[in-house]
Amino acid sequence: MLPKLAGLLLWGLSLAAQAAPLLLQGQIGNAAVVMELNVGQDGEVDGRYFYRKYHQDLALSGKRMADGSLQLGENLKYDEQRNDLTLQPQNGGWRGEWHGPKASKSLPVMLTPYEPGQWPASADAALNSMRQRSGYDYIRLAGLSLKPGKRERVQGHTLQWWDEPLSKIRLFRILDGYPDASLQRLNQLLAERQWQEVASYFDCQLGGTHSAGADFEQTVTPHLLSSKLFSISIFTSYYCGGAHPDFADNPLTVDVASGRTLQLEDLLWLGKGKPQLLRSASGERKDYQYEEKVLAPWLASTMARLHSAETQPGNEDDCAYRDPQVWQFVSWYATPQGLYLGPSFARVARACEYPEWSVLPWSLVKQHPGARPELLP
Repeated sequence: MLPKLAGLLLWGLSLAAQAAPLLLQGQIGNAAVVMELNVGQDGEVDGRYFYRKYHQDLALSGKRMADGSLQLGENLKYDEQRNDLTLQPQNGGWRGEWHGPKASKSLPVMLTPYEPGQWPASADAALNSMRQRSGYDYIRLAGLSLKPGKRERVQGHTLQWWDEPLSKIRLFRILDGYPDASLQRLNQLLAERQWQEVASYFDCQLGGTHSAGADFEQTVTPHLLSSKLFSISIFTSYYCGGAHPDFADNPLTVDVASGRTLQLEDLLWLGKGKPQLLRSASGERKDYQYEEKVLAPWLASTMARLHSAETQPGNEDDCAYRDPQVWQFVSWYATPQGLYLGPSFARVARACEYPEWSVLPWSLVKQHPGARPELLP
């Protein structure tokens, strides 16, 4: 994931990072709810819940009192304090009262532990993979469904788009043009990615409950669907609370034969010796010496040579495309013409990101092949 998206899952990650959250199900009044609570050793409590009918999160924050009860506020702003929900431990579960910020009367609350054996079953193998991320997320997503959208032909393949109506997250599946085993692997990967993006939408909405709301819009563009490489752009504009809205591209490039997600070093290598894959299976890097010392300087000089007019320095408001620093953290994907590599800028110059011209032609990439040269067009 790109650095700009690091804050996108702030609430979901902060919840997941704590030990053993309480996963509960029950009712507020007559309405069915699912709740997740983290009770810290210092007595601080944070969490979230959703009504099964609506699926949208309401944020919870508050304290554990001396008698063991929880006093929680709902969707509190950062400087706000309020008690909307009181819970008392009882027989392994919780009972209490919800009286809400604007409620005319209080409602009884009854919650019991939501054990994995009680989670709803799903025939969607991609959705089942979300069980490993979070039981809370899985339970919510299991209550949603994808709706078929348009079909279109792209680079010799029929694409069937699928929409999730609540989040408006859409992604396609490939219907033809690849061997059956490759189709199955690619479509499984696309389905898993779509559910991950739907979960990210809800995480973003949760972050926005503490400020002026949230916005999460996404555009998926297929760029290369060749016999060897499958590459798409997943561009997201989002506001999840905080000072400013933001945007980022988080592309996906896959080896069609194996279904493995590729690193840039699989296709392009500028270092000495045998190409090295610099990311772990989880996407983490030990350091960025290669990007800083090798990749960035080479990209700055090469882009200046290939795209002289677009990178020509001008007045102080122009983009500094010849500065190696902007090429240290690139977003990339494959196109029929070559590798697209997008530079990254500080917030004040974000308008400089994702220029259309920023492509290394395949003829040049082949002079610096990565660990999988056989995949190059």
